[in-house]
Amino acid sequence: MKRVVEEIVVTDPLGIHARPAAALALAVSKSGARVTLRHGAKAADAKSLFQILSLGAAAGSSVSAEIEGDDGAIAAALGALRAQLAPPGEA
Repeated sequence: MKRVVEEIVVTDPLGIHARPAAALALAVSKSGARVTLRHGAKAADAKSLFQILSLGAAAGSSVSAEIEGDDGAIAAALGALRAQLAPPGEA
């Protein structure tokens, strides 16, 4: 099992809010990867909508993602993280 750590800057002007958090939790659940998000002193299981929202990450803040799984699961989880937390054109 591989482990990858990636820093992602939240580009959505509203920060992490319900819609992208729900889509992220669903995509991570389907990916088969184990993903822990960290923002400041807080940590969240990325399969949990409520834990993701509890991070309170605002626009422009950095979120660290620790991803464990096989290559395909990691790629799927990274794609979901980038799409939901830093969508193209939101910077």
